[in-house]
Amino acid sequence: MEKKTTRWTDVYTTYDESEAAIIQGLLESEGISCLVESSRVSQIPVSVGKIGEIKVLVHTEDFAKAARIMEAARARKPDEAGRPPSGVE
Repeated sequence: MEKKTTRWTDVYTTYDESEAAIIQGLLESEGISCLVESSRVSQIPVSVGKIGEIKVLVHTEDFAKAARIMEAARARKPDEAGRPPSGVE
């Protein structure tokens, strides 16, 4: 039998661990498996360029669904005053 290789695709990049965890939780709550990959170096307390990037990865076949879920979540994001966007209860 041939072993199936899972390919992962970067669906979101941030420098904030909390933000990556929120995205991971959102996608996993919708049944999408995720990996969080960090290039952060703990001895260096700052992020410079790609050093410090945190990527949320999904199976390549789930990329389109993950992108739609994230776009829908952005559309529901409240404004600066905490009000939901118009038309959203």
